[in-house]
Amino acid sequence: MQGRKPVIKPLGDVVELPASAVRIPPYPKTLPEGLPRECWDDVTRQMVARNTYDADCRDLVEAYCIQRARFIEANRKAIEFGTLTVKSKRGKSSFNPYITLSNNAHDRMFKLALELGLSPVMRGRAVRAVRGARAGAVVSPSSKYLKSVLPR
Repeated sequence: MQGRKPVIKPLGDVVELPASAVRIPPYPKTLPEGLPRECWDDVTRQMVARNTYDADCRDLVEAYCIQRARFIEANRKAIEFGTLTVKSKRGKSSFNPYITLSNNAHDRMFKLALELGLSPVMRGRAVRAVRGARAGAVVSPSSKYLKSVLPR
């Protein structure tokens, strides 16, 4: 087409639509009721929207959800006690065990979040899930724009 191109009118604000509930994977049978299942819905919805969820990361997501639930419950209990130390029945002062549980669950949860690409730093590094790719194959989002340098 020769000549001046028509000016395309902007569509307005871009609205990010939530991932379809149809694409959200079902809970694993081993996932406990309550907080872990709420976490499963949130995390898998985010991963499906970013196209980083696949069946091979189901166990990691399950572990992340369980650790997140432990972290939240341990924090509730630690706040209930309100101190860093707890007195035993004999009057001996010891470290609050719920704080230890909370710290351990947080560390595990953070490591799993990095593996799943849930942290802001790792979001850019998370690769797209591709159906039919061989196990362990890493597919870069930019691979569709790059030529292969390997001989065929």
